[in-house]
Amino acid sequence: MEKLVLVDGNALLHRAFHAMPPLTTSSGELVNAVYGFTSMLLNALSTLKPDHLIAVFDAPGPTFRHQAYTQYKATRAPAPEGLYEQLPRIKQVCVAMSIPIFELSGYEADDIIATLARQAKSQVEVIIATGDKDAYQLVDKNVKIFTPRKSFSDTVIMGEKEVQDKMGVTPAQIPDFKGLAGDPSDNIPGVRGIGNIGAAKLLQKYQTVENLYQHLEELPDRTKKLLAEGAEDAVLSKSLATSDDHVPVKVDLAQSRLSSYNKDKVTELFQELEFKSLLGKLPQASVAYQKIPENQLDMFAETKETPKVDSELGVVLREIETNGVLVDLGVLKKLKTDIDAKVASLEKDIYSAVGHEFNLNSPKQLGEVLFDELHLETGKKGKNQRSTAVDVLVGLRDAHPVIPFVLSYRELFKLKSTYIDAIPALVGPDGRIHTSLHDDVSRSGRLSSTAPNLQNIPTRGELGQEIRRAFVAPKGAQLLKADYNQIELRVMAHISGDPALCEVFKKGQDIHGQTAAWIFHKKPREITADERRVAKTVNFGVLYGMSAFGLAQSLRIDPKEAAKFIDTYYKRFPKVRRWQEEIKALAYQQGYLTTLGGFKRYFLELQSTSYLQRAAGERMAMNMPIQGTAADIIKKAMVDISGKIKATGLKTKMIMQVHDELVFEVPEGELPVVSKMVRAIMQDCFPLSVPIIVDLKVGPNWADMKSLDV
Repeated sequence: MEKLVLVDGNALLHRAFHAMPPLTTSSGELVNAVYGFTSMLLNALSTLKPDHLIAVFDAPGPTFRHQAYTQYKATRAPAPEGLYEQLPRIKQVCVAMSIPIFELSGYEADDIIATLARQAKSQVEVIIATGDKDAYQLVDKNVKIFTPRKSFSDTVIMGEKEVQDKMGVTPAQIPDFKGLAGDPSDNIPGVRGIGNIGAAKLLQKYQTVENLYQHLEELPDRTKKLLAEGAEDAVLSKSLATSDDHVPVKVDLAQSRLSSYNKDKVTELFQELEFKSLLGKLPQASVAYQKIPENQLDMFAETKETPKVDSELGVVLREIETNGVLVDLGVLKKLKTDIDAKVASLEKDIYSAVGHEFNLNSPKQLGEVLFDELHLETGKKGKNQRSTAVDVLVGLRDAHPVIPFVLSYRELFKLKSTYIDAIPALVGPDGRIHTSLHDDVSRSGRLSSTAPNLQNIPTRGELGQEIRRAFVAPKGAQLLKADYNQIELRVMAHISGDPALCEVFKKGQDIHGQTAAWIFHKKPREITADERRVAKTVNFGVLYGMSAFGLAQSLRIDPKEAAKFIDTYYKRFPKVRRWQEEIKALAYQQGYLTTLGGFKRYFLELQSTSYLQRAAGERMAMNMPIQGTAADIIKKAMVDISGKIKATGLKTKMIMQVHDELVFEVPEGELPVVSKMVRAIMQDCFPLSVPIIVDLKVGPNWADMKSLDV
C-alpha cells in the first residue's frame, strides 16, 4: 500500500524553534526553526519512504473556534521574536522540493490534515508528521503519527496501541478526554476538578462525554457535582478539541506524488541557508524540475468553483509570480566585482583597527573582540550585554573607530549574500526572477516575498539603486512604477480624524516640511533638508509608537530634545494621541484590532505579565490598524488593476509589489492608457477622507526612472 505523509508545518515550526539553538547564517539570518523543520522533513523522507507528501500550514487570523469561544488559545504567550519570520523560508524549502502546500483561512492546519487524511486513507496509508498531540485523535488502522521525541533524529511512529498506552484512552476518545480534562495549551477549559487521570477512568467506563452525562446518577456525589456544574464546559471543550474533517479542500494523490525536483536548486538554497550538514541527506532526484504549486487551484477545490483559500488576491499573487521580472545578469556581475573589492577593503580596515584578523561573520568572535579586547559596554544587562546585533552596534558607533567599519561591512555583506550572489542562481530559463509572494506571514497584513526578498532591497543609497538597476524591461517595453505617496500618514489622518493633519493633506502640503516648521519654529520655506529629515523621522516615529529614547537614538540627539519634538507633534495633532490611547484601550478590551479592510490581528502580548511584552504589544496595536489598512488599500488596487488589464485585453504585466509600490512591464504603445488607468484605480479604489496620491515613474529599469505626468 502506498504512503501519504502529511506534514504539520506549524507544529514542526514551533517544535524546531524551541528545540534548536539560535542558529544564524554568516549574514545574521536566524534559521534554527528552518533547520529543525528541514531536518525532520528529510528524516521523514528517509525513514518513511513515502509515495506522496503534502505540507499543511495554519492560515493567519481567527478560526471558527475563536468565534465559538473567544478565549480559545488566549492564554498562549506571544510568539517569540524570530519565529514566524522563518515561515517564508520553511515554505521556500517545501516549494524547492516540489512539495505542495495547503492552508485555508478560517481553519487550523489540524482540520485540513484531518480532512485530507479522511479522504485519502481508503486509498493509501496516511502518516502525519507532527509534534502536536491533537493529531492523536486521527489515528486508526490506516493513519499513524510520526513524531520527534528528544530530537529531530529521534522519532517514533505511533499507532492505535501507542496512543492508548500514552493517553489512557483510544484515539477516537481524545476529544472526549479534552472535553473533561481540558487542554491548557489551547485554553480549553474542560471540567474543573476532573483532571487527566479522572477523565481517562471515566471514559474507560462510559466511552464518551455524552454517554457519561446519561449516567451521572451512577457516580460518586463529588464527581457528579463537578460534572453537573461543568456540563456546558464539557460540551464546549469537546467541540473545540474535535478536528473538523470536512474542510473544503480536496486531496489529489496525483498532484501530491513525490515528483522529481531540481537538486541543484535545492542545493543552492541549502548553501544559502548554510545547511551543509543536510546536503548529504537529500533524497535522489532527477534534474527535471516540476514547479509546485502551479496547479494548486485544483488541489484546493472540491468543485470547479473558486475555492475559499484562493481569493481574488491569491490569484493575482500567482499571476505576479508567473510573470516574473527580467534580470540583467551583466549588471549584477559588475556589481559583484565592485562589492567584493569594497568588502575586502572593509575587512582590512577592521583588522587594522583592532590589530589582528578574526572571523567577522562569527558573532562569538566579534563579541570577544568588542567586549573582551576593546572593553566596550552596551549598557544592556544579562545575555544582551554582549550582543552584536545591529541595533546594539548602532548605539556603539561613537565608542570606537572600528564600529562604523563593522556596520558598513554587515550591510554590504548582507546585500551581497542576499541579492548580488543569490539572484543569479534564482533566475529561470526565461531570464526572469519569479519571487514567491506571501499574504500570510506579516502580522500587520502586509505582503512579503521570498527568493528573493524584494521588500528588503534598500530604497535609498547607491548600492540599493545599483541592485534595482539589474531589474529591467524587455525590448519594446518600459517599467512603470506606481507608488502611494505617504499612504500610512494619510491613513492616520483619516482614522484619527485630526483636523490639522487632515488639512495638511487636503491642501496638498508637504507633511514633513510642515512638521519641521512646527518643531523647529520656522517658516516652511526656511526649513533645511536635514530638518525635514528629522521631521520625517518624527512623523513615522509617532506612527510606530516610538519612545523619546528610541527617537533620540535614531536621530542621534539628546532624549530631552527628542521628547520635545514628540510633545510638539502631539500639541499640533492632539487627536492622533487621543486615537492612539483609544486604540490601545480597545486592544486590551477585546483582544484584537481590525483594519478598515477587515484584516484582524490578535494581541496576546497585551495579556503578558511582562511589561516589555505589553509595551511591545501596545506599539503594535497603535501601528497595526494604520499599516494594515495601507496594505488593504494596495491589495484592493492590485485586484482591481488585474481585472481591468484582463477586461481590456492589455498586454501589460504586473510584475512586482514592494511595500507601497506596484511595478508593471508595459509595452511602449500601452503606456499612456496604462499609466492613467493605474493611477485612477489606485487613487479611487479605497476612498479616504483625505486625498490619496499616486506618484508615477517610468524607465528602462527599476532604478533609472523619471517622473511621469498623466
